[in-house]
Amino acid sequence: MTDYEKTLNYIHSLGMYSNPPQTDLSKIKYLCNLFGDPQNSCKTLHIAGTNGKGSTTAMIFNILEESGYKTGKFISPYIEKFNERISTEDGDISNEDIINYTNKLKNKIPKNFMPNEFEFLTLMAFLYYREKNCEYAAVETGLGGDLDPTNVIKSPEVSVITQIGLDHTQILGNTIEKIAQKKCGIIKNNSPVVLYPLNAPNIVDIVQKTANKKQSELIIPDISKLKILDENIDFTYFEYKNAEYKIKLLGRHQVYNALTVIESLNVLFKNNYKAVYKGIEKTYFPARFEILFKDPLFIFDGAHNISGISVLCDTVKNLLPDKKIILICGMLKDKNPREALEKICSESFVYKFIAVQVNSPRSETAENLCEYVLEYCENAEFADNLQNAVVQAFYEAKEKNLAVISFGSLYLAADIKKSIKSIIFGE
Repeated sequence: MTDYEKTLNYIHSLGMYSNPPQTDLSKIKYLCNLFGDPQNSCKTLHIAGTNGKGSTTAMIFNILEESGYKTGKFISPYIEKFNERISTEDGDISNEDIINYTNKLKNKIPKNFMPNEFEFLTLMAFLYYREKNCEYAAVETGLGGDLDPTNVIKSPEVSVITQIGLDHTQILGNTIEKIAQKKCGIIKNNSPVVLYPLNAPNIVDIVQKTANKKQSELIIPDISKLKILDENIDFTYFEYKNAEYKIKLLGRHQVYNALTVIESLNVLFKNNYKAVYKGIEKTYFPARFEILFKDPLFIFDGAHNISGISVLCDTVKNLLPDKKIILICGMLKDKNPREALEKICSESFVYKFIAVQVNSPRSETAENLCEYVLEYCENAEFADNLQNAVVQAFYEAKEKNLAVISFGSLYLAADIKKSIKSIIFGE
């Protein structure tokens, strides 16, 4: 085992959640203070929400980079490499830096104050951005907002809230209103907040009341000023407020994410159209209606909750109106798989459903996933392993001119990609 593997094992051993759960931010504040408050070393844009955080964060990061700023990016979860979570325009944090920062933190933090994994990584990211002299950082929350370790940020340049839906209900609350209150915890005094344009009216009301209480301006993109000029499986051209943009992230929801980003950057810089256009146009973010192969069309999408799967259905109907689809799905037990699968498997575009098991202790069994959908999709089965499911779906789709979409958990992404590569390149 390499030093890097040992380091990752140590980080994972810290556990994702504190036990007992944190009731305030005192622990992360203490940890940051121990290292000279690195969270205050650069200006930040703080992003929270249920769906769309990663894509929104990536677009913001690219625009700041195009504007000539030394910029950091903090995202979760990663898709293929752990290093993706912390990056600058020079690339992802290196294995060596992860080892060095881990040792630095272990040696200085008192054992009775040892953070959980996400707190540890949050602190590592802030230290890394300070050392790299970042002027800005696009920082995505891990879970919720008010008690998320990233919320140690005192006053972001902009707080950004993406689409809010039901997810992590056992931690954030069992209603969308409770979840919205948690997400609104990132709104700070006298700090503008930009909200994704298609949130439900009750969500908008909660965000508006919080912004008013914090004496912060709330900005919501005006979708009446949006025109879709061209839309296909390679890109979307759109016009917003008389300016044209091109986005390679697929799906109408990504256009709405882009509007949220445009308004967020407009808070920082006026007349910055060229950098905004280039930043949006070049943004690639894996596992978001990502085309892995074109013949047959094989797509991976990270939709893993009811709102994300609803968006996936809309995207399929919009971009692939005449295609029948083989679905490959693996889901976690705590994502309400029965309701989510009812939504997609009731759609007329479904040709076949193949259930697989996610490589996670929280995974729902493939057998149970298959059982959930039999009422809506008679052509349903479960596979013994993911590789077999991918191979079967790939060749059946090629023979019958179908498309394949894998979805249900981001934990599937890396293995799906490896399986596709093995088919194409024999790796």
